[in-house]
Parts: sequence; structure tokens; C-alpha cells
Amino acid sequence: MVAQKGTLHLQGDGAYLVVSLPVSAFSGIDDDGDGAWSSQELTAHEDRIHQQLRAQLRLTDAQGPRDIDGITLVPTPSDDLAAHEVNHLVVLVRFKLAHPVESVNVTPVHNMAFRAGLFGQSQAEQQLSIAVTQGAHKQLMVLTPERPERTLFPNPWEVTLDYTALGVMHILMGWDHLLFLAVVLLGGVSWRQILVILSAFTFGHALTLAWGLMGQLPFGTAWVEPGIALTVMGMAAAEIWLLQHGRVMGMTLRLVLVWASALVHGLGLASSLQAIGLDSAHRFWSLLGFNLGIELAQAAVVGGLGGLAWLVMRYLQVRQTLKIRQLCLVFSAGAGCIWFVERLI
Repeated sequence: MVAQKGTLHLQGDGAYLVVSLPVSAFSGIDDDGDGAWSSQELTAHEDRIHQQLRAQLRLTDAQGPRDIDGITLVPTPSDDLAAHEVNHLVVLVRFKLAHPVESVNVTPVHNMAFRAGLFGQSQAEQQLSIAVTQGAHKQLMVLTPERPERTLFPNPWEVTLDYTALGVMHILMGWDHLLFLAVVLLGGVSWRQILVILSAFTFGHALTLAWGLMGQLPFGTAWVEPGIALTVMGMAAAEIWLLQHGRVMGMTLRLVLVWASALVHGLGLASSLQAIGLDSAHRFWSLLGFNLGIELAQAAVVGGLGGLAWLVMRYLQVRQTLKIRQLCLVFSAGAGCIWFVERLI
């Protein structure tokens, strides 16, 4: 089973959870601290594992938490570990529902929520994707340490808010995307031109984000992450050259370069959203919310960086501000170069 993913199926008087959890999400089990569990550790601490699962996996309805009828553990070794060592644990849990649910020609359950408080130590283990089903009704829940609980079968408004938060978090953790925005601001154009450029950037990445989610791209996506790094490095290098020669990039050329870069960034966003998954019952609202979160985060970042730039220009001499701009652009080009090499290896 794929790590950090699971299913929750509601049928009759039970809710059946199958989920793959990283062993680093549990405390007091890895006695030798090697990041994996041996069969001896698993056997010795099985009761403690059950206790943590009962405490951290919860299904609640209007009457409170539902009882757990049973738990089954399925240790899962990684390909690079010995057969007797595991780094993920597949867990099968049955929750007993207060009232039986129908699975044919019925409305989905309401006033029910699922919570999971077991997340691993690494960045890749900070997210759980749970596919929920009740008959023909389907939902994808994305749980994080910041938002470990989700309502089952939410309305479109709740879905939009959830994916807006995911869009904001993705941008704020996407250093390459943020650095590209900073390079655009370091171009030294006016606020009116910045608004036009950001509009072109928004349109470009929204276009390829939607395209990437509609199906598999004919030319693949392996080049996308190196390509994003290349946009940062290339745009910063162009601005450095212009500064050194006392020239300014024309607005038309700047718009074309930013829009072309946005197409690449949009494919990166699409890959991230594919990994998260769209809510199958509310695909439009999921995509709308994710895009809205991206734009809100970008606006906040641009506003903050713009305010900082205004303060710098207000209190420093022109020559000093030029040196600061050049230094920031050199740093951006260097970071883009390092990312490009890392993503090619």
C-alpha cells in the first residue's frame, strides 16, 4: 500500500479504515533509534502501538467518538530495508457506528468527522490522504499536523475553504516559487507594471495547472522541477546582466518571459495537487479553492516584499539600493543553479 494513503469505507454498522502510517509517527517503539522497527520491537510494543492508534485515530458523530471494534497490524518493509525491518505500518481498523448507514440511493452521512494525529518526522510524512466512500458517494480527505481533522462529505463551501488553505500552504512552503516572485519584483518596475506582470503570471500558471490536472501531458513531467529552477536562475541572470549594463528590460519581453515561466510553474503546481488529489465529488470547487489559495498567498508575499522594498528605497541612497538589488539577484541566480543541479541528479 502507498505510504501516507488510506481508505475509509462506511457500510452497515461499521466504518472500515485501511491506512499506511510511518513508524516515526509512533513514540517509544524504536528502541535502537535506527528509524525502522524490527520484529522484536514490534512484538514487544504491540500493546503500546494499539494504545496510540486508539488515541490518535477517531471517528466522531453527533453522539461523540465511535468505538473501535478491532485493530489489525500489517508491517510493511521498505525495498531498501532488510525483510525483518519495517518503516511503514498498514493498519486496519473497524469503527462501530451508532446507526447503520445505507450504501445505495441515499444521501451521504452528515455530522461525522475523522481525525488522525499520527504523522511522521520527515516532510514527506507530514500528510495523510484518505479516500472516503459510502456507496456511490466519494471524498478525498487530506490531513496534516495543522489540520488533522476533516468533516465527512462536506458541502462545496467547506471543500473550497479546505483547498484554499492547501493552496496557501503550498505556496508558502514553495521556496522556488516565492524566489521567482522576488526576482520579478527586483526588476525595479512600477507598481502598475507589477500588477500587469503578476496577472500574466497568474493566468499562465492557472492555465497549465488546469491542463495538467485534466490528463497526462504528452511530453511528461520529469523536466518540470528542473525547469522551475531554471526559470529562477534565468530570470535572475537576465536582471543581473541588465543592471551591469545600465539597461532596462522592455515590458513586452518581460511579460513574455514571466508568462512562459508561469506555464512551467503551473505544471509544478499540478503535480503537487495530483499528489494531494482533488475531491472527486467537488472537482471544480477543489480546483477553485486551490487556485484561490495560491493567489492569496502570492498577493501576501508580493505585498510584504513590496513594502520591504519601499522601506529600503526610502532610507537608503540610490547606489546602496542598486547594490542590494544586485546582491539579491546574485543570490537568487545561485539558488536557482543549485536547485537545477540537485533536481537533475
